[in-house]
Amino acid sequence: MSQRTLSALLAVSTLACGGAKAHQAIWEPSVSDLAVHAPDSFRVTFETSAGEFVVAFYRDLAPLGVDRIYHLTRYNFYAGARFFRVNPGLVQFGLSGQPALDSVWADLSIPDDPVVGSNTRGTISFAKAGPGTRNTQVFINRQDNPLYDTCCAGGFPPIGRVVSGMETVDALFAGHGESPVNYQDSITMLGNSFLDEQYPGLDTIAMTRAVEP
Repeated sequence: MSQRTLSALLAVSTLACGGAKAHQAIWEPSVSDLAVHAPDSFRVTFETSAGEFVVAFYRDLAPLGVDRIYHLTRYNFYAGARFFRVNPGLVQFGLSGQPALDSVWADLSIPDDPVVGSNTRGTISFAKAGPGTRNTQVFINRQDNPLYDTCCAGGFPPIGRVVSGMETVDALFAGHGESPVNYQDSITMLGNSFLDEQYPGLDTIAMTRAVEP
């Protein structure tokens, strides 16, 4: 995807999902906004600078996690987010690249779900720094990672699976490896300007859109 096309998609994404409502739901989410239950299952297309991939989410896997990802993808929270951690085992994203926006969500963590599924290749799970710290960051497993089912204060419950475009996930730029993840405070405070200066070439999410049944 060319930079011009990516920029156009980012512009379109800001108009998606009802304009003012989308802005409010992301920048000033209300208690009622965050209490909305996701459908039992739904699919989302992630349009990125490396191509598209589609994720199917299943609420019975992790209800609280799926409700959160439903809100974030429905209102295009991830538009402009960089895939800042790419290694053979996983890809991670979820910091918006806008410091003011990330500050809104910093204290909106959700309680843990029990681990029902397994972190096999193609599954997607929320990242966390300890119990009750899931908010916006997620990772996609590029290989089977069974250790993630039980490690790290209760494991990482999968919330869905890539059902199309795993080749796009495999092709995401990996030239910086683990290094960016060590500077998450800088990413949070400075956003994409820090990543673009220190870690050029990272792939980007242009927009997320629901796949019609």
